Amino acid sequence: MTQRERFLSLLIGGLLLGSGIWWALGKYQSAIKTRNGQIASLENRQAELNEQRLQGEYANRQMGEYIVRSLPGDAETAQSRYQKWLLSAMQEHQMTDQSVDPTSSRLIGDLYRQFSFRVQGNTTSENVIDLLHAFYSKDYLHRIRSLSMRPSRTGGFRVEMTVDAIALQNAPADLAEPMRQSWQVTESAQQYRKAILDRNLYEPPNQAPKFAGKDQLDAIVEKKTTIPLVFKDQEDHEMTFELVDKPTFKDESGSLTIDEKTGTIVVESSEKKPIEITVRATDKGYPNRSTQQKLTINIVDPPPPPKPEPLKLKFDDAKQTVLTGLVQGRGEWTAWLNVRTRDKTLKLRVGDSFEIGSVKGKVVEVSAKSAVLEADGQKFELKLFGNLSEGAKTASEVD
Repeated sequence: MTQRERFLSLLIGGLLLGSGIWWALGKYQSAIKTRNGQIASLENRQAELNEQRLQGEYANRQMGEYIVRSLPGDAETAQSRYQKWLLSAMQEHQMTDQSVDPTSSRLIGDLYRQFSFRVQGNTTSENVIDLLHAFYSKDYLHRIRSLSMRPSRTGGFRVEMTVDAIALQNAPADLAEPMRQSWQVTESAQQYRKAILDRNLYEPPNQAPKFAGKDQLDAIVEKKTTIPLVFKDQEDHEMTFELVDKPTFKDESGSLTIDEKTGTIVVESSEKKPIEITVRATDKGYPNRSTQQKLTINIVDPPPPPKPEPLKLKFDDAKQTVLTGLVQGRGEWTAWLNVRTRDKTLKLRVGDSFEIGSVKGKVVEVSAKSAVLEADGQKFELKLFGNLSEGAKTASEVD
């Protein structure tokens, strides 16, 4: 065998070996992929079975709750007991000329039987609301399918209702009446009535007033202090005010009152300690809304008296005063200041004091060229025919 034939044989053998390895690797990967797909399918099936089991448990639990709320399984007992309960509820809520008449009883599949009743009576709107609260508080499987209220000639309303109730087929024939109150209705009949009756059908809901002031207030010790409260009402209704927590003072050391119409607090205390109060603002909208606000009133010392403002002259003589002469006599120089508004000339020597309008000072030095004056601790030079007010002002600005 030649070298070339040997090389060709090795090449063919390598190709066959590589093809075999590639085929084996493909079969292995295909088997792995198939196995992973089977595992994923089994896991999905297991998840579906778990979900079905949970749904079944939930349905069993739900059905258990429904059985507790159901009428008895016996049709005659269920209809008689529910009719009797409706009559007692109407009598309890002062309905007159009342009647409860069964209208139908029909079996729905093999699951439950539905009873229907026609209910009629005369009463007030408040009693109707109370009856509705009692109806929905009773934890039966029942509903009011229709309700109508017409004004009655004798006053109040003529009420007509169509009521449906359910008895499950697998409920015991002697099932006891449910005594717990339904979770779907508020426990208090007053709250239920308020939510229905206390509303304005012709305007947006009334908003409660809002406090728009400071919750930290100051009052002067041993002095009656008037403090107005700031409440804002969105609808601009009138408001009334009251103290929720009225403070107590030891040995009549103070007092605190509030004006119910204006909300103005009047407080007086001889002790410098904070007073904690709670005020309530109630508007006169329909229905009324109120807001409570906690406040702290600090009893403090009176503020220091204000500084007296400088006297403002209607007319300043200093603005019309001019240095008209520098005169020497007997070795001393004299400054002549002419006050034109008074037609008067002041002849001042060194050391003399003067007060002309808003300028008050003394003469420091007088020479042939000028006079040096001092006002408010500031010296300024006044030359011949110079204005006194302008010279004093220039000295103040330079300083």
